[in-house]
Amino acid sequence: MKATQQLKDEHQGIKIVFRILEKICEKLNVDGSVSAEHFEGILEFFNIFVDRCHHGKEEDLLFPAMEQAGIPRQGLIGVMLAEHAMGRKLVKAIGEAYSEYKAGKASASAALIENAKGYISLMLAHIDKEDNVLYPMGDSRFSKETQEALYEGFEKIEIERIGIGKHEEFHGMIEKLSKIYL
Repeated sequence: MKATQQLKDEHQGIKIVFRILEKICEKLNVDGSVSAEHFEGILEFFNIFVDRCHHGKEEDLLFPAMEQAGIPRQGLIGVMLAEHAMGRKLVKAIGEAYSEYKAGKASASAALIENAKGYISLMLAHIDKEDNVLYPMGDSRFSKETQEALYEGFEKIEIERIGIGKHEEFHGMIEKLSKIYL
């Protein structure tokens, strides 16, 4: 399997979480309530899995391998890095709005929904560029050995950054929330 296929598979799970978050935001807009357990699980997923693990695989291994293969950082790789940074800011803003919501601040719901929608929109476009342009660009230039080294490196990052069993825990959360919201 190509290393980028693992990232594409992760994108599928991330997109499901975005659909769940959209439903949570709809519910929040209608009745003003959010399940703390569900929302905090999603925030943890964004911070730990999406940023630390998934983006870590890209930033620490994939993008440097692409640069080595002749894909310039100033192009699409630079755009992806900038979008990762924008995504981090939006997740932080979502977390801050959620803290204010929990503290009873009336305007926090609107900020939470707005930042969540902004993050979803940004990341869906981001995923589309990676899956359909950037990853195929890298795959066309990577040797079999590079693919294998990337895949092994991805596995190592997953163990180091999220720990053994956490990936499965996130899958369980996605399944549970899918049954509730989708």
